[in-house]
Amino acid sequence: MGRWLRILCVLMTARFRKKISPDEEISLNFRVWPTDVDLTIMNNTAMLAITELGRWDYAVRTGFLKYAWKNKFYFPLASISAQFRRPLKRFQKFELRSQLIYWDEKWIYIGHRIVRKEKTIAVALAKVTCRKAKERIPFERIMSDLNWEMKPKRRPEMIDELEKGETLLLETCEAFLGDGKQ
Repeated sequence: MGRWLRILCVLMTARFRKKISPDEEISLNFRVWPTDVDLTIMNNTAMLAITELGRWDYAVRTGFLKYAWKNKFYFPLASISAQFRRPLKRFQKFELRSQLIYWDEKWIYIGHRIVRKEKTIAVALAKVTCRKAKERIPFERIMSDLNWEMKPKRRPEMIDELEKGETLLLETCEAFLGDGKQ
């Protein structure tokens, strides 16, 4: 229930926050709820759910969510890579910072950083796409439709490394667990 309540709150408040350009960093403030905690500290699943809230806020404030809704697009998360550096305790305040890192013809990469008192608690890199039914919608089309004027960014090395790691993970899991095709 806590996750849905947070999503609803972010969606409602984002409508009244300053509109942003798609290359701006967003910042959201939160507090650790008792439902986020395993015994004494915020669990990793709750931190990943917080990064999702950053993507919702971004989608509303850039105008993408309204555009996506109108066109019956959806934007599934393909993968997320995260590192958890420090714990957060019950009721502590923290901040989520999110920003578009890179895009290509298939994927959109959004970086997230959870901070408390300017110390990094966790970082994550989300890889999402945009689809309508089974059709993948190129990000360049979205940019054109929304009149977003951004120059393509140089592909960060971390994107190449992330994709190598994803391929290795998939191949290793399929080798150990089977490919799911029976």
